[in-house]
Amino acid sequence: MHKIAPLRALCLAGCLLTALPVLAGEKDELALVMKQLDQVQASLERARVVAVQDGQTGRFHFDYLRATQDVNTMRRGIEFYLEPSRAQPTTSSVSGQYRQERR
Repeated sequence: MHKIAPLRALCLAGCLLTALPVLAGEKDELALVMKQLDQVQASLERARVVAVQDGQTGRFHFDYLRATQDVNTMRRGIEFYLEPSRAQPTTSSVSGQYRQERR
C-alpha cells in the first residue's frame, strides 16, 4: 500500500505538469507573441543587411521599412491592450487595435 501512494502522487504531478501549457493565460500568450515579434524584427533586419550586401537590383524588392512598421504597429496594439491608456487615433494601414469589446 505504501508504494501505491507515491505512484499516485507521481502520476498526479505528471498530469499537472503536462496540463500547465494548456492553462497559460491570455497575457502569457500575448507576451510570447511580443517575444516572437522581436525575433521577426531581428530576422527582417538580418535579411535587409544580406539584401544590401548582395546588391540586389531586380525589378521587385522586399519593403523592409513597411514590414518593420507593421511589426511595430502590432507590438503597439498588443501593448495598448495589455496596458490600456486613453484612446488615441490611429493613422496606419494596419489597425493596431486588437482590443475588442464583447457584446
